Amino acid sequence: MDTEELLETLQAADLSYYQANAYVTLLGLGTASATEVAQASDVPDARIYDVLRDLDDFGYVELYEQETFQARATDPETIVSGLTDRASALESAAAEIEDRYERPTLDTQTVSIVKRFDTVLEAARTFVRDADTQIHATLTPDQFDALRGDLADARDRGVTVNVTMFALDGDEPLDDADYEGAVSVAHRLSRPGPFVLTSDLRRTAFAPNPAAVEDYGLILRNRSFTYVFFWHFLLFMWIPSPVAYEADATGPKRYADIRQFLLENRDRIGGDEPLHVEIEGRETDSDRSVTITGEVVDAENLSEGDADEARAPSVLALTGTASMIVDDGERRWTVGGWGATYEEVEANRIRVTGVGAELDAEPAE
Repeated sequence: MDTEELLETLQAADLSYYQANAYVTLLGLGTASATEVAQASDVPDARIYDVLRDLDDFGYVELYEQETFQARATDPETIVSGLTDRASALESAAAEIEDRYERPTLDTQTVSIVKRFDTVLEAARTFVRDADTQIHATLTPDQFDALRGDLADARDRGVTVNVTMFALDGDEPLDDADYEGAVSVAHRLSRPGPFVLTSDLRRTAFAPNPAAVEDYGLILRNRSFTYVFFWHFLLFMWIPSPVAYEADATGPKRYADIRQFLLENRDRIGGDEPLHVEIEGRETDSDRSVTITGEVVDAENLSEGDADEARAPSVLALTGTASMIVDDGERRWTVGGWGATYEEVEANRIRVTGVGAELDAEPAE
């Protein structure tokens, strides 16, 4: 430790700058007059006597008269012991603070602006852990690696995980083994973009493109705002990018948005094999919760120009009405998505339970 660091440490131990300076000077001189201490230190002559008397009161120095006013540093054992005890107390306090600290949770229905990406990433990790239906995310390989364990846990819970992976020039592409167990479907996009993660169409973690001038992030627990980010994901990050990985269908797929359900299942609706679903939502006239199980017998969401089965769905497929009719064996329900008004049911979660004669036996959650 150099002299400057020693002075700063003594000041942290409650000595003033002049007191610390005079004491360190005396350590080097051994015994000296007040005048010699003042000349060898930064302490003004007019202050040196008061400073030395204070150090004497604290036990750092011993004062005596021998023709002139003399001072010498006391045996450091007592001082060192006190500093050591204080350091131990500070270490114990630091440990206690860590033990007592609980990371503040975000209040419901909040919109928070933060400055550090680590805060955004931690919120994203929490949102993944809270998901029970569907996750959408745009990630770099490093971000995917940071979230992979939590995404894998979500997949184990039956959550559908759709990821668009940014792959810039020079990046080694991820292989199937990297995605396996953590992702339902992955797309690949060869350009940079923002970090976006939405959970169940209710929660969003966002950070801008690294090339952006402003460094900030958004943490949202708001369904309306989250829907905007979900549309951004579909329009700019999902539909235009090619598939890089698709997991084998080992269980029922879940959707938080009717529009994406209709896009991905349009070839099955009205086909030779019935498409069976379970829908959790609310009745629009009474606002009561309702669960419907049955066959999707009709749907409306694609423009005529998008009906060509040989082409991938375009942006036009996301416009206009998005609704379907589900036959539960006793009646036919009209089902819409977020903000449904004219349909009988607003779907909050859609689970594919089977195609054709085979039905998934997993009980409703």
